[in-house]
Amino acid sequence: DRMEPYTTVEGGFKGLNNALFVPSKMMLHQEDSSLLLMNPADPTSILKMDLEVGKVVEEWGVKGDYTSVTNILPSAKYAQMTNEATFIGLNDNSLFRLDPRLSGKDKQVEAETKSYVVKNKFSCGATTGKGELAVGSAKGDIRLFNKLDKRAKTLLPGFGDAIIGIDVTETGKGIVATCKSYLLLINTEIEGTDSLGFAKSLQKKPVPVRLTLKPEHVAYMGQPINFTPARFSTGQSEERSIITSTGPFVVSWNFRRVKQGHVFDYQLKRYSETIVADNFRFGQDRAMIVALPQHVTMMTKKSLSQPSPKLFRSSDVVEKY
Repeated sequence: DRMEPYTTVEGGFKGLNNALFVPSKMMLHQEDSSLLLMNPADPTSILKMDLEVGKVVEEWGVKGDYTSVTNILPSAKYAQMTNEATFIGLNDNSLFRLDPRLSGKDKQVEAETKSYVVKNKFSCGATTGKGELAVGSAKGDIRLFNKLDKRAKTLLPGFGDAIIGIDVTETGKGIVATCKSYLLLINTEIEGTDSLGFAKSLQKKPVPVRLTLKPEHVAYMGQPINFTPARFSTGQSEERSIITSTGPFVVSWNFRRVKQGHVFDYQLKRYSETIVADNFRFGQDRAMIVALPQHVTMMTKKSLSQPSPKLFRSSDVVEKY
């Protein structure tokens, strides 16, 4: 239950040309043996770092000088834990599969590419256990796909605010989309059937459940809400919790209670620094990993507490790992 370093990248990230860069996106790949990196200075390529040696060993591209990649995501919910070679890329108006096994530098699979003439401003995406795809946009809407080369089966309108993060349950029945000051929880089930909005169009658009903090708690925090991308708990069992953070506060909702209508049933933990990112440890919702500017720490569900004046005044000492 202690986190130990697996790989240390000495001297910063370097491309094949030894030029230093700060990745804009990182994603574990192929049984966590490698790390895919995106260099903001070159949006047409993806770098593969071998985690056993801590160095970039390959550079992959996409077809055509006009095509860029703004985000990458796994082919299925837990594909990173398998030897699955392919993954998904997206940009403002396109979705495509990338296959590193293709010859040459360009790895885009033409048969599994969907481009729109209108720029939809795609910003983020997530996949189900079957590989179905939910894509959020800077316009605030969400599209549900069952295949990459087809149009979206369902278009879900938002509230006009940019979607900065999205996650789905393994079954695809639930979506949590993150906006700056609130989360949207969406049920994709088609009433009276066994189908979801990924396979068939949701003619009757579901009303999203809006999750945010109570105004008095925001006032106690003394700063505007700025949520990090929210995540469901992960593993083989049904998702039980949702985690996000704002400023120095970790926020966790009980997923089952939220579905019963208890939208303010959340717990908090405060740190002494602004939280960079957070997620659940795989296979359990009682352990969460929190990244801070200089440290990474693991917290347990027991350390979360109900909002109180004392919580908003105090801060925890962060243990280094």
